[in-house]
Amino acid sequence: MLVGSIAAGVLGYVLQVLMGRMLGVQEYALFSAIMALFTILATPLSTMVMLISRKVSEYFANQDNSAITYVYYTIHKRSMVAGVLILGLGFAFDSEIQHYLKAPTSVPVYALALLLFVTSFPFVNNAFLQGLQKFAWLSASSALNAIFKICLSVVFVWAGYGVSGAIGGAALAYILTWAITYLALWGTLQKGLGQTSKAQSITLGSAFPVFVANGAFAVMTQLDMVLVNYFFPAHEAGLYAAASILGKAVLYLPGGIALALFPMVAERHAREEGSAHLLMQALGLTFILCGIGATIYFFCGEWFVQLVYGDQYREAGELLQYYGFAIFPMSIVMVVEYFLIAKGRVLFAYLFMLIAPLQIMAVYYFHESLFSIIAIMALFGMTVVTIGLALLWRAFVAGKR
Repeated sequence: MLVGSIAAGVLGYVLQVLMGRMLGVQEYALFSAIMALFTILATPLSTMVMLISRKVSEYFANQDNSAITYVYYTIHKRSMVAGVLILGLGFAFDSEIQHYLKAPTSVPVYALALLLFVTSFPFVNNAFLQGLQKFAWLSASSALNAIFKICLSVVFVWAGYGVSGAIGGAALAYILTWAITYLALWGTLQKGLGQTSKAQSITLGSAFPVFVANGAFAVMTQLDMVLVNYFFPAHEAGLYAAASILGKAVLYLPGGIALALFPMVAERHAREEGSAHLLMQALGLTFILCGIGATIYFFCGEWFVQLVYGDQYREAGELLQYYGFAIFPMSIVMVVEYFLIAKGRVLFAYLFMLIAPLQIMAVYYFHESLFSIIAIMALFGMTVVTIGLALLWRAFVAGKR
């Protein structure tokens, strides 16, 4: 999972670099803002993935094939209905979204709505691959999706479709990824066909705290790009986008660790077995990987930006030097959050509800420079991780393992 996550991350950065060079600084700012907004709006999908994966892990532990099959097709039907609603909202509020994103036309907004519509289906497949602990397929899925995005988005941008083509290429990539991962699940799904299932649906009460946690996490790590695109001139926003995209590698480095940790903890929790040692191992790896990444950026940030994006983004190098350390605390939060949600606990959800709005307000009132945005992210990230780990340690000492 770690190797696959890094490979997918590298390919994802290849796409970002190609888009940065092909679109230019100003259009790249719009592209980055749209993709950041996509990440935030797709929060319900990430919530769905975590809940589905936890439920599938329980069924997998009990060898309940009929429940696995039933849940899979039921969720696909519901995803289709939700996708149609998303498309409708995109068309209904296209002018408002266009204005906020400073897009020249409504076409990028329609492309964003299409991307949100198709994304849910491969997300469901990945949730089942994760719950069934098919890590090789899950890892390959991420890499293949990144390859498809590179090929399709580059072709569409090269053909003259600009930002809309880049986003449309990503949407087609998700469709291809769904088709391939469905083949990986085919054998397992066939085992449960024709059997009576007693599977329980995922309730709103269990989904809401997870949704809050994932939504606030996305806001704290992604909304900075959307706000910078709104408050700053296009050129400065483009420079910030380059630094932000490279800097967030520190956040994504432990992604494979978190994905592998989640179903293992969920399965052990279903069997009433302890898993604190898994969290300690995951946090140890996270500190090492992210600490090294942030340190490299601090000393070699300017060189990285010029090497990757070219001279037109040279001024972003100084921003990158500090962005890695600013985002570092949230990588720790991500790993701990996955661990807790796998055990059915949502400690960070309520903490996020308090701190995420404060971070947005701080950016709104104190955006004097791009460096002030980075400082605000660092301050609130440290606040979350400090309070969160203190509460977690208190619960551990009290015996709530």
